[in-house]
Amino acid sequence: MPRIYSSACKDIGHEIDIPAPDVMTNGQHMLWMLDEYEAIHGAHYPGTITGKPVGMGGSLGRTEATGFGVIFTLREALKALNIDITKTSASLQGFGNVAEYAARLYTSMGGKIVAISSWDQHDEKSYTFKKANGLDIEQMAAIKDSFGTIDKKKAQDLGCELLPGDEWIAQDVDILLPCALENQITPTTFAKVSKQVKIICEGANGPTSLDCDELIKERNIFLIPDFLANAGGVTCSYFEQVQCNMNYFWAKEEVLEKLDSKMTSAFQAVLKVSREKGMYMRDAAYVIAINRVADAVKLRGWV
Repeated sequence: MPRIYSSACKDIGHEIDIPAPDVMTNGQHMLWMLDEYEAIHGAHYPGTITGKPVGMGGSLGRTEATGFGVIFTLREALKALNIDITKTSASLQGFGNVAEYAARLYTSMGGKIVAISSWDQHDEKSYTFKKANGLDIEQMAAIKDSFGTIDKKKAQDLGCELLPGDEWIAQDVDILLPCALENQITPTTFAKVSKQVKIICEGANGPTSLDCDELIKERNIFLIPDFLANAGGVTCSYFEQVQCNMNYFWAKEEVLEKLDSKMTSAFQAVLKVSREKGMYMRDAAYVIAINRVADAVKLRGWV
């Protein structure tokens, strides 16, 4: 890997801006970045990059964090709507890290995953794997590769029905969990959404197009916006930075307990504003975020 010596390195640092992994990156890529940064600066700064492997400055629980965070917010939404999670079903888009761990936690709480849409890197198209009585997530995870591609033959041997990739959104379920790509819920695709759907929980970044929000409001579907629902990963990256800078690492149970607390608190804050002001959850989340910036500016006397 070529070394890059650039003034841009001043823009990241263990107390400045902390990179974290995203689509098609993993712990090894994070270590490569850290190695280059430390080679340039001539010192050890493990808190500069997060998402590193455990044992190399990574945090326990980071692998599960984004997917678990999605379900922590979903759990709170179900409580707010007085819906028993054990009586719910869901359809999932994606089966990478976020989707897999969201599915694992959701089913462990008693929910049922009816369908998973996954990209097949060999066929260069997506497929939806459906099982009306619920997919066994452990089995599905065992037959996918490192890119999230599910083995079609093995899935069919497990009793899965093979459908076109975009059929995940048309299933008769209570919850839609888009955990893959942006702009997947559009006015066109939303027309296929079942009348049974009560919640859309955005595990991906920007899975819903802007012109679809009004349609979701009209249907009175409860939406958990992406920058709330999938904040578990970046929250745990913050935990990793703190642990690296202290050189003191927490047990996995402690990390996930702190994550649950942060995600629950954030959800309840957004829900409170939403209910008090009669606002859509996405708008309420924006109001909180913008107000925090505005308050910080005012306290500094800038305005």
